[in-house]
Amino acid sequence: MVQKKKKKPTPKKKVVKRTKSSSAGAKNVHIPRDNDVKMSEMVDLAAEIFVQTLEISTKIPDRLRTKLIKQLKDAAKQALS
Repeated sequence: MVQKKKKKPTPKKKVVKRTKSSSAGAKNVHIPRDNDVKMSEMVDLAAEIFVQTLEISTKIPDRLRTKLIKQLKDAAKQALS
């Protein structure tokens, strides 16, 4: 009778955990207040682009779209002040 050789157990591979990127908002960024006009224009544009992105992914009616843009702009301006 032939004896079977015992196989050595294969070493387990280490699982590499992904860490969150530090540039994903973990830093506390100070916004200079000197450029409030430019900043508010940029915020308005960002709000409109955000709503357009939502509109592409889901069909938003015009009335709700304008209301959403207004609320986003107001919230952003309040955050700047």
